[in-house]
Amino acid sequence: MAFTLIHYRNKSKLTEQEEQKETAQIQLSAVRSQLNPHFLFNALSGIQNLMNKNEVDQANRYLTKFARLTRNVLKSNELITIADETALLDDYLQMEQLRFGFTYNIDADKDANIANTEIPAMLLQPFVENAVKHGIADKGADGKINISIKKQGNDVVLAITDNGRGFNTEKENPGLGLALSKKRIALLNKIYKDSPVLMDIQSDKQHTKVTLTLTRWV
Repeated sequence: MAFTLIHYRNKSKLTEQEEQKETAQIQLSAVRSQLNPHFLFNALSGIQNLMNKNEVDQANRYLTKFARLTRNVLKSNELITIADETALLDDYLQMEQLRFGFTYNIDADKDANIANTEIPAMLLQPFVENAVKHGIADKGADGKINISIKKQGNDVVLAITDNGRGFNTEKENPGLGLALSKKRIALLNKIYKDSPVLMDIQSDKQHTKVTLTLTRWV
């Protein structure tokens, strides 16, 4: 009788955990679907900006990269390789570089095995967008963005640094992309309980650094 009761409780607990995971997955998909139009709206604003300045050649180049980005962004894959994520970021930054003239660097550690290691799709994108839009957009050629990807033990550490004006991390940031990203990370941590994503943001008047640590990920 006691064994049957314990078995029933364990089975009930597992069922409840599975239901919680499924609920979190549905919520995660909803957040991801909000991030996509947010990104697309920002990109379209960039095209409009170039057209308004009558920079037709630049706008056409922007549109070419935008088309490729759109195909990648609208894919429904929840996990993609680091190589695919960095390729998407490279396209995005080249596109925005046409508008703002900043410089950037993407440095991926060989030990991170970027061709085979998968991470949540578009995990870095909103933070990179913030670095461009709220950090270095008005600095022109003096603007700099650095993205680093490293393997530390069993963790994957992703960092985005810019030399923009920064912001007060203690206050609620009005940016939709950042708010959605925080919500998405919280949901990811409900699904990947044994491998949580940790976020740290350091910012002052001269730079901002966002670090995402995917613990026990590899």
